[in-house]
Amino acid sequence: MGKTSRIIRLTMILALVLCIAAEAIFFSSCRNAGSGSADEQATQTPEVTPEPLTEPEHVDIVTGRPLGDIIEGAGIKMNKRYYRKGFVVAVPVGKHYGFWGLAKSELMKDERTALNTRLGDRVYTTAFFMANSLGLRLTQTDSAAAFKLNDLFTLSFPVGEPKAVLNGEEYAVYPAQKSGGNIFIDCASVAALLGYESYYDEGAGIFLMYPPEIKAVAEEQVALYKERIDLYETVVFNTDDVECDTSGSGLYEPVPFEERQVGVAYTTWFRADSSWGKGHTWDLPMLGQYRSDDEAIIYQHGVWLANAGVDFVFVDWSNDVAYDPATMHEGRRDFAMIEDATEVLFRVWATIPGAPKICIFTGPGHVQQQQDTIANGIMQKKNDQIYNTFIANEEFNKMYYYYDGKPLLLCYGATPSFARSQDEFPDDRFTVRWVTGYVGQQGSLHDRSTLVSTFHWSWEERGAQTFTVKDGKPEAMTVVASWRKQGSEGKAGYIPAGLREGGNTFKMQWARADLIGPKFALVVSFNEWHLGEQVSLENSKDIEPSATLGSLYLDIMTEQIRKFKGIK
Repeated sequence: MGKTSRIIRLTMILALVLCIAAEAIFFSSCRNAGSGSADEQATQTPEVTPEPLTEPEHVDIVTGRPLGDIIEGAGIKMNKRYYRKGFVVAVPVGKHYGFWGLAKSELMKDERTALNTRLGDRVYTTAFFMANSLGLRLTQTDSAAAFKLNDLFTLSFPVGEPKAVLNGEEYAVYPAQKSGGNIFIDCASVAALLGYESYYDEGAGIFLMYPPEIKAVAEEQVALYKERIDLYETVVFNTDDVECDTSGSGLYEPVPFEERQVGVAYTTWFRADSSWGKGHTWDLPMLGQYRSDDEAIIYQHGVWLANAGVDFVFVDWSNDVAYDPATMHEGRRDFAMIEDATEVLFRVWATIPGAPKICIFTGPGHVQQQQDTIANGIMQKKNDQIYNTFIANEEFNKMYYYYDGKPLLLCYGATPSFARSQDEFPDDRFTVRWVTGYVGQQGSLHDRSTLVSTFHWSWEERGAQTFTVKDGKPEAMTVVASWRKQGSEGKAGYIPAGLREGGNTFKMQWARADLIGPKFALVVSFNEWHLGEQVSLENSKDIEPSATLGSLYLDIMTEQIRKFKGIK
């Protein structure tokens, strides 16, 4: 990598980390899993009656682009994504959210009474939303909101004063206003400070701002965001039940809302030489191509998943059973990345309050078909490695996920599974659960009428999900955004693919989880990306925000987790 590429990479990482800091400011009021610091959580803004916003008097706002000049002079682009084709900030009037590119951002966590507002000919949004959209750090008091980018600048908006203060210099803008726990700022004033173009479509009620170099056509962008807003209102925020298979419903008492947990499958196999794009992956990540040990990427994943209310991830080591890190590290760089990046994941997420816990999804899996890894002790050696690295190690053990008083270990029994009993490979140090793909197509593993699985948790399902039962209550059920076909059309046993269908397949799977009420909803998967299991954009299970889909599936999951856990 050349010097210029390294500089660009560092500036992108800086912008990403700073935007995460902005998000952390209000994580203590996160709509699901709390994710601010302990001090922030202890000093949440008390409930108050929000002050009404008022139409401001006319101001001849700043001309020129003082903030934009500072940023560009430092060679920094204000875009928190690695995937950088320029972006539009879209502010829909009357909504509690907006977009940067295709990524949704809340105006303020857990405060849906905060809405983008039109005051006369001005459109106001929260300082939190604007900072989050631009990748800036936000600090806020009752009297001012301030944006920062490292030591490069401080841009402050005093409440009630028609000015912004940039590194000590005052510029005329429409005054910031305080309402409840939010400070609202005028969108056009921010755009002017940046030198961004701005456009307001009164009929659609959408304000846009964007850097001029991307040459956006305002009318086209308005049409795009009108469609996006309709999609969010009808699919994401509409959590009314959709039709789902009712097999097994009513047989077992659902687990109480407050005891339910959500786990997500997570992948750590991306190296510097991993191939991305057409012919390799179903899309590009919204964050762009990345390595699995990139701490900025790992941090953003942790922030996203914490904010969504995810309790734990299970990291895929299912092919690593025969890998010995002591002797094979250089010869198997693929397995080395999977396991080394997992340690980075533990370290980074330990710095994110409210981040999901982590457990390992190990083999013996398909390796068992080449050698008896249970009989020859290879599986036990891998379990020992997992225990010694993550459980017996004080650096990591607080981040490991426990179930029934022991660290959870998921064991892949291949598809179809060779495991014929729950304790086929007992290890008393762990709570062990066997996993296989398509339990619903493995007749010996489930009851066909109730879809109750004998003991296997499922990696993925085609159609209605099976579920395990423990202590008279549903235990675990998988939730996927799509599933692959089985066989060929016209042949015996053919099952057509279940495509994304704009999020409806994902919501149908969540509806069945809501109906049955298991302890665990297991979302598969977050970020596999490579073609194979992830066949195409419409036939992929991944929910990591992507260049084409934006944050849609992460946002659907966030709302469905709220419903699954009974969060109002």
